[in-house]
Amino acid sequence: MGLTEFFQFYIELLVICSPFIAIPAIVNLTKGHTKAEKKRAGSVAAAAVTLVLVGVAWVGTSLLAAFGIDIPSFRLAGGFIIFLLALSMLKTEFQEEKEKGRGIFGASVAVVPLAIPLIAGPGAISSVIVAVTDNPGLWNQIYISLGAALVGLTLWVFLFFSFVWEKILGVIGLSIVSRIGGLILAAIAVEIMAKGLVGLFPLLGQRLYS
Repeated sequence: MGLTEFFQFYIELLVICSPFIAIPAIVNLTKGHTKAEKKRAGSVAAAAVTLVLVGVAWVGTSLLAAFGIDIPSFRLAGGFIIFLLALSMLKTEFQEEKEKGRGIFGASVAVVPLAIPLIAGPGAISSVIVAVTDNPGLWNQIYISLGAALVGLTLWVFLFFSFVWEKILGVIGLSIVSRIGGLILAAIAVEIMAKGLVGLFPLLGQRLYS
């Protein structure tokens, strides 16, 4: 995995984790609480996401093998999930997160549902497993882990200072950014699904690239 591929993986995973969907969620989950509590919730969520993504980089493929799931099948399913996530970003309404967050707060809420599955959901997990499969080898696995950790650090910046981002962007600004990210994510999902189809049906790949 070269430097270009590393940053491509980082950007792809960051878009999938969608910080601009997570920010409205954490804002509502921590509504009415102190700034220190909001910062703590952001730190806990970012740490949980990092642990999940780095862990998947090391044991995700083994789990697939244990369940007898082929990589092309997982790629196709993961791409479909990412595409659904992209659609949700393109028509995002944050009322659901708002309703869920009323009167609820604590470290457990920062982990579930904020870190899992809102941020480190099936789409992010699929992206990490696919990256490990496409880039075999110990050093590539280390690079992917570093990329996942860098995503976690970036998310920490967004979540730790979520109250600042809320003031800067406002509800309309967050909605616009979420839709732009959704469009990019949809294109990524189509690419992943296309590779999955080619893996399942090699003759289809020959026709497409001949």
